[in-house]
Amino acid sequence: MTMVAAFGQAEARHPGARGPALMEAILQAAPVAIHLLDLDGTVRLWNPAAERLFGWERDEVLGHRAPWVPKAQWDAFRRHLEQVVQGEVLPGFELELQRRDGAPLHVELWTSCVATPTGPAQCLGMLVDLTERRRSDAFRRILFEAGEVLPASLEPDATLEHLARLAVPAHAESCRVYLEDAEGRVRCVVSSGQDAHATRLDAEAQAPTEEAVANVITSGEAALQAGPPSWLCVPLGRHGQVPGALTFTTSERTYDARDVALANALAHRAALALDNARRYQEALRTSRTREELLAIASHELKSPVSALQLQVQNLRALLERATEAPPRERLQRGLDLMGRLTKRQAHLIDALLDLSRIHAGRMELNPEPMDLGALVREVAERFEPELAGSGCLLTLTLPPDAPGHWDRLRLDQVLTNLLSNAMKYGRGNPIQVELSGTDAQVRLDVRDGGIGIAPEHLPQIFQRFERAVPGRAYEGVGLGLWIVRQVVEAMGGSITVHSEQGVGSTFSVLLPRQRG
Repeated sequence: MTMVAAFGQAEARHPGARGPALMEAILQAAPVAIHLLDLDGTVRLWNPAAERLFGWERDEVLGHRAPWVPKAQWDAFRRHLEQVVQGEVLPGFELELQRRDGAPLHVELWTSCVATPTGPAQCLGMLVDLTERRRSDAFRRILFEAGEVLPASLEPDATLEHLARLAVPAHAESCRVYLEDAEGRVRCVVSSGQDAHATRLDAEAQAPTEEAVANVITSGEAALQAGPPSWLCVPLGRHGQVPGALTFTTSERTYDARDVALANALAHRAALALDNARRYQEALRTSRTREELLAIASHELKSPVSALQLQVQNLRALLERATEAPPRERLQRGLDLMGRLTKRQAHLIDALLDLSRIHAGRMELNPEPMDLGALVREVAERFEPELAGSGCLLTLTLPPDAPGHWDRLRLDQVLTNLLSNAMKYGRGNPIQVELSGTDAQVRLDVRDGGIGIAPEHLPQIFQRFERAVPGRAYEGVGLGLWIVRQVVEAMGGSITVHSEQGVGSTFSVLLPRQRG
């Protein structure tokens, strides 16, 4: 039976129609799949939209039982046809069929009974593909859940775990989160789904390589591999955030642009949640550090004051007891001690004031023409008594002159902090200060042979309240190197450190001779 013949009676009841050609045109142009079935499921009509939806061409299905109905669904499908023929109205019946390639297909079936003059009734069905609707619903559910779940955790690791589980199994068979470490290496930190504990090579082959993930992180652009199996990879971090990527894999279908859009939306929400979690953890760490700072600062401020008070009392008692002029040597020692205590107090107060100025954006520079080599010699001479007391030998390697345009007082502060650190952590070993340069910039290296800095502390050594050695074994509140970095960068320069535990540290400052 042809498409036109199947609707012969309908045409006869509508004399205004233009005949078979019009009905053929309607069936050809219909955007929904249309089929006409006998009660036993034999196909009598199959339009082009049905061919596109299911993959079978018309000549392959006419006269055959509907191949798109899986065996497990056949009894339910037959009952549906029987109910329609018996006059029951069953609009919008949803069921799962299959495409020619075996892929599952969710449709909404609208069926009506068609009476024939010579034979049993037939069932005319119109099928609407629910794939996009279901995908949209699934996308909305995932993004809604992401909006609910991801911000709820303020632990970065827990946030990443939630992220990996969100898309499995509704959107992917597996989901992985990759992060880039401080050395630029990409590693998988969380995995969810079928390959979370997989050791099979084929499971690994379905996922993007670490090189592909690294390219996505570097470029900031999503990558997609058609399949099946199929995978997609989208960047996780945004500007200023920890770089990473999110990957989805599936063996059932091919990811497309809509899947990439969902993954990007999910990654964006995750990046915001992860950033909030990191900020929260940083706030907690800063709060704890501030508490430790207050304790250390209180100790650092109180100790010199107590020592000064004691020294004043001792000198006063000496003067009161003395019948003659008190020994000059004893007075000199007391005054020297008071001078050192006052200097230590002033240094700490200056550091706390600089902290306030820098945070308020009020650190002013007063650049002037000067010779950096001459300033290095001046600071070194000022340190001679302390160097002698600590047993450190200071060696200067300086050019005849090192002219530039800098803030003299601030560079004095930089040199003082670096030399103080070298003495504090140098264990009495020699200290070397070397100045070199080019026409455009100068380089200052301060090298000690001391205890060195642990690798895990190096990334934070120039942060505020961070110290090379945790605890209170050494004086200081962890502001010196942070202030040094702020000053150097304000002058358009940079500071780095190379250190090895038990061998020593080298701090290197690069300064342009003329600022911009």
